[in-house]
Amino acid sequence: MKKLYKTLSAAAVLVSMSVTAFAAPNFSDINTSNYAWAKPSIISMAEVGYISGYEDGTFRPDNDVTRLEALSLFARAMGSNNEVNKEILEIAHDKYDSVIDAYDLDWGQDEIAFLMYKGALKKTDLDTYLKDKEKDSPMKRYEAAIIITKAMNGEDEALSELGVVLDYSDAREVPSNAIQYVAYATEAGIMEGMEDGLFSPNTAVKRSQMAVMLERTVKETNYTFAELKITNVDTENSEITFTTDGGKEEKYVYTDSTSMKNFGDEVQPENLDTNISAIVTLSGNEIVSIDTLASEPDQTVRGKYVSFSTTAGVTTVRITPDDSDETVGYECSENLSVTYDGSPATVRSFTKGDVITLELSGGKIVNMIGETKTSTITGAIVEEVIVGDDIAITISHGDDEYDGKTYTVSSDVIVKKNDITSSLDSIYKGDKVSLTLEYGVITKITATSSKKTVEGTIKALTIASPQSSMTVSVNGTETTYEIPKDVQITINGETGSLYDFRVGDQVKITIESDAITRIVATTTQESSGVISGVVTGVNTSYGVISILPEGSTTGESKQVYCKDDITTFVDVNGASKKMKDVKEGQTVDVRGTVSNGAFIGKLVVIVTE
Repeated sequence: MKKLYKTLSAAAVLVSMSVTAFAAPNFSDINTSNYAWAKPSIISMAEVGYISGYEDGTFRPDNDVTRLEALSLFARAMGSNNEVNKEILEIAHDKYDSVIDAYDLDWGQDEIAFLMYKGALKKTDLDTYLKDKEKDSPMKRYEAAIIITKAMNGEDEALSELGVVLDYSDAREVPSNAIQYVAYATEAGIMEGMEDGLFSPNTAVKRSQMAVMLERTVKETNYTFAELKITNVDTENSEITFTTDGGKEEKYVYTDSTSMKNFGDEVQPENLDTNISAIVTLSGNEIVSIDTLASEPDQTVRGKYVSFSTTAGVTTVRITPDDSDETVGYECSENLSVTYDGSPATVRSFTKGDVITLELSGGKIVNMIGETKTSTITGAIVEEVIVGDDIAITISHGDDEYDGKTYTVSSDVIVKKNDITSSLDSIYKGDKVSLTLEYGVITKITATSSKKTVEGTIKALTIASPQSSMTVSVNGTETTYEIPKDVQITINGETGSLYDFRVGDQVKITIESDAITRIVATTTQESSGVISGVVTGVNTSYGVISILPEGSTTGESKQVYCKDDITTFVDVNGASKKMKDVKEGQTVDVRGTVSNGAFIGKLVVIVTE
């Protein structure tokens, strides 16, 4: 999941940047009788931070509301900026950023991702509201009715009403796909007609009107957000019991419209796990949505099985935890699940010394997972070799029991690769391996790898500890490979190092699985150059970045020419960037070539934001 949330631009004056209480606003242009009908709503929504005014102290009530602004407002009414929902927002970004990024938004990514997660926006809606100039075009009244209905969790109810007849004199002008939404927003008291009984579906929504509609929606939905523990799910009576942090139990009703998800995937009520925390949206006593973000137990204990006993109907399992020499007993819950070597089992299936993992909830065992002292995993692929205090290997596998699992490697592990006795350093990402484990620790690795040699162009190079990498373009296809520390490097017939390479160099590489084990290069660039300094100007139209070099005594900036097809832009962490991300005042490190007096940038590293 992403750890950095995208923030809103200060240019978005309609949507406030905060979710906490605001001082009472004093907008200078809403005090006339013309806006008496909207003033209370404007002030109310500004006080809670949903809307804001302009720097000159005005609200500009007659300005149009853009589509992006309107969507963002109703996302906030649905809870996008509530602290309780921050983990939901993170999942929303993971699921939808790849789609949203195509619309090149300057702000509002949080709100759009949240609306998509909540089902208020579909991928097919984005072209309508966000493509090119559409995001800055005024939101029409019929479009507002659609968003209002979805924000109120009323879409299912609205669409269930067939043969709807609107009581507006211009009802025929309402698009057919919006009729039921207009009816719902009207009956809910959120939207009203204009003069002469008109709805004016294609009229732009004004800021004053939006404030009123937003306040009515907030009051009507009365959404509250909380993180609660699911205690019981009663599917017969459509009730779910939650426990608060204070230990108080409360029951709430769910309906067919209640959204239930686990890590963003829809689940049915009967499949909701109990004794886990959930982010809950409530409207009065009714559940609007439940999002469980972790089905992990309260505690996980791993160790060696010792024994079990049953007294007065209560079964206790005793193990020796990995971090202790003492035997500890844990009671089993009534709904205990037991597996042994991946198959259903009972507590009688275990033998003293077996590796055992206990998952506890409320201090009792809910899952008991066992494996024999010695086990073998075949058909695995190395995904990552993790170097730390202990070395570990993460694998991928066709069996979900092993896929994505990480195993610690014994300090005296036996390694054989391609039928030759080897060392752990020879194990690369992409190797096919069979692992022998003893008490869950890898004691033997049997690996095979494929080997090939290709020629291509360096597109990116990351030199880091413990893992370096290189991106190479071969016949137009870019692939990133790991570079082990013992890689063999030859440049112009002499031994070289990774620091000798530049983006754009032609290389011949030997690839073993997903790692480069040998690099041979003949540099042909005219001459190389490096410029480090502060950006004083950026002209994306002409592909020029002006840089004041570090230690410059003349105070003159140097120009670096950047071409989309040959220049790679990254930040200091190696994340891919574009030329538009380079800003005045940033410190950059540019590597490139000098040709006929012109500095051509091959790699631009943004050192500081």
